[in-house]
Amino acid sequence: MTAPIVLFAFARPEHTRITLEALSANSLASQSDLIVYSDAARSLEEEIKVTKVRSLAHNIRGFRSVSVIERETNLGLARNIIEGVTDVCNRYGRLIVLEDDMITSPYFLTFMNSALDKYYDNKTVWHINGWNYPINPEGLSDTFFCA
Repeated sequence: MTAPIVLFAFARPEHTRITLEALSANSLASQSDLIVYSDAARSLEEEIKVTKVRSLAHNIRGFRSVSVIERETNLGLARNIIEGVTDVCNRYGRLIVLEDDMITSPYFLTFMNSALDKYYDNKTVWHINGWNYPINPEGLSDTFFCA
């Protein structure tokens, strides 16, 4: 079972397009549900961009399903993410979270779903991610634990 993918988007249509294209090229995309939380605009200028982002989300193909949650008022990044993650976690028990400026490799969903399965019952693992602040990689394998 694949974890649902939750994408938080706002008013960056070009970033969102690139993120969606990379994500849809993943080997598990066709087996994954995509849920896009699109925050509302704060101004007329943002409204045009938000409309473009929502159009991209509604027209993306390559996923098992796509749901677009269009916020009617601007919640702001923190509240949009907190409410979206809470909702999806309560419904599915796990999720993969992305923002609209992330470019994934074609194996990102495979890595994330495998890790979520492997560490599902391990209470010492509180999250799995595919990015890290720049660190010295000497002596590290492709995957590692931070303590």
